[in-house]
Amino acid sequence: MQTPSSAARDQDSNGVDAWMPGAGGRTRSRVAFEHRLARTYHQAIAARAGLEAMPELVEAANARLAAMSDADDAAEVDLPMARLARWLGLSPEHVELTWCVVACSVDGRLVPHLEALGGAHARRGLSLAVYAMLAGIPEIGDGSVARLAQWLAAPNSLVETGLLSATEPASPAARAYVASSRLVSFLAGDDHAIAPLRRVTVPDDLLHDRRQAAALDELRDALAGGAAAVVVIEGPAGSGRATAAACARGAALVVLDLAQLAATQLAEALVALRRECLLRGELPVLANVDHALGDDAREQRRLIGEFLDRSLERGHGPGIVTVTVPDGDLGTTRPQIRIAWSVAEPQVRAALWARAVEAAGAAVEGDLLELAQRYRVGPAAIQRAVASARRHSARSAVVGDAALAAGLRHSIAEQLGGLAQRVEVTQTWDELVVADDTADLIAALIGRVRHAHQVLDRWGYRHKIGRGTGVAALFSGPSGTGKTMVAGLIALELGLELYQVDLSKVVSTRGGETENNLARLFDGALAGHALLLFDEAEALFGPRPAQPTTAGDRHANLEVNYLLQRVAAFGGITILTTNLDAAIDGALKRRFAAHVVFAPPDEDERARLWQRQTVTGSAPLAADVSPDELARTFPHMTGANIRNAALSAAFLAAAAGAPRITQAHLTRAARAEYRGMGHGGSEVVAPKPTPSRRF
Repeated sequence: MQTPSSAARDQDSNGVDAWMPGAGGRTRSRVAFEHRLARTYHQAIAARAGLEAMPELVEAANARLAAMSDADDAAEVDLPMARLARWLGLSPEHVELTWCVVACSVDGRLVPHLEALGGAHARRGLSLAVYAMLAGIPEIGDGSVARLAQWLAAPNSLVETGLLSATEPASPAARAYVASSRLVSFLAGDDHAIAPLRRVTVPDDLLHDRRQAAALDELRDALAGGAAAVVVIEGPAGSGRATAAACARGAALVVLDLAQLAATQLAEALVALRRECLLRGELPVLANVDHALGDDAREQRRLIGEFLDRSLERGHGPGIVTVTVPDGDLGTTRPQIRIAWSVAEPQVRAALWARAVEAAGAAVEGDLLELAQRYRVGPAAIQRAVASARRHSARSAVVGDAALAAGLRHSIAEQLGGLAQRVEVTQTWDELVVADDTADLIAALIGRVRHAHQVLDRWGYRHKIGRGTGVAALFSGPSGTGKTMVAGLIALELGLELYQVDLSKVVSTRGGETENNLARLFDGALAGHALLLFDEAEALFGPRPAQPTTAGDRHANLEVNYLLQRVAAFGGITILTTNLDAAIDGALKRRFAAHVVFAPPDEDERARLWQRQTVTGSAPLAADVSPDELARTFPHMTGANIRNAALSAAFLAAAAGAPRITQAHLTRAARAEYRGMGHGGSEVVAPKPTPSRRF
């Protein structure tokens, strides 16, 4: 049978020999972490042995603790706790207390010893009274316990960020403390940020174009100017703004993307950000802040402003913020330095595509310059697209530009989160019948997009534009006149993806959520080279009350205000369609590059529509089919009505087993469609008699 002293020697031998640096292939941080847990364990043995009057065990435990302390002191200079102590100005007393709290939070072997020392409530955490026994602090000593209680009660980064937390609402001297899982993982050598945070490091060979290089110089000057100002980087989401800040700073940064948060998560996420920055000694970046700062987001603005002000007050470095929409109120009283950041030029984007594919172990097949010209995305989006393409073609050593475009579309679809659906365009320009002046406006709208580079960049008109260089258009007119069809044809003509917005998912009664959804839509459309289609847009973009009196009026005002900001800053194409021209807010109309009115077709246009909807190239038409007569007989039909009637007539003929689609089938189907439109038989114009024709 073992004596207490021999058992302690065995335990200490196992503990000391196993804690030598490099043992078992573990990292030095992990070895030091386990070493400190063992020290606290043997402190508990010594304290309990002293309480139970076992002097031999006390002497053996203290001897081993002295040996462990010597090894620990020689190894800790560059380990996580030593770095944290330097960053936060922790004294040796603070470090020792923190290690004991960590050990008591994770080492189950300590529980019976803590209960023996402090009673059953010691299960809740480590109190200062029990810590005094572990550390061997005498009851009448130098006041170190009182100093620790004062330190815990004062503004304290470890407690404020939740790295250490009290488990009961008592006085600091009586509380029990536990360590957070993040502090434990950090001290054990885990260097991974916890969601929703991410870490941005300085790339080795990131490419920049001329405008980005100039912006980087501005950033370096701003970040080197001290901690008095907030540096705001304005530019499209996903364009590399946070990476640019890391390059300018010359150090890694911790990023919190507010676009990924609900309003209720902001307070907790800001605490996590501050905690992570404390652990790493790195600067924080609040990304896409405008997503959380709508006009009605008073609490979010207060939290963000408070975070920035406190970071600057404590000298942690300049605050860094990225936004999509410029000139927003950040809620801080600090001076702001605003720097514009743009997506790289196509040649640089093509080089980034090539590097990303090469890094993924594949070769490129196709025209990367065309891909780069089509999609205005930054390095992060490019890397995600390449990863997606490789997952779908893992066995191939070659990745085509079509696969890369598909990978990017998958990423954009995830970003939109179901707020808009991709629409496959199947119509052609040959099927469109509109008035000549309407056709001219459509052609001018396409030309405005197609020749933007020449006019804005080569001819120097970009600097005359206030903010965004995108194109927003309003299509108004009765249902069925071709508004949605033309939007699809424009997307097809310009090589864009067409995404139709689901307004039922965008609009929310919760404050700020509609604005956040709109931000996701515009950011995704810009990155994905997509045309955003708001069908029946009057549901969202109606006129604002001149004097809002209800909460609903004020909420509607905020939504339209935010939309106006996004339309002004957007660099892509937005088309709104409405049946009620007067229902669109007047201020929004002034932002449109074009307002195209789709009038109901006249008789000649209806005849052409009947001709194009009935003739397919393979449909068997009887010789008596007369588009002119159908156009004259049913004067209120639009293109959509005519398409429905022509299709119904084909089914009528097929169901009857008729060899051809006749005028009778078309007239019958048109009458049914006409009644469905709300027109009675009195509104049908009697057809003129026509001479019989031979088949």
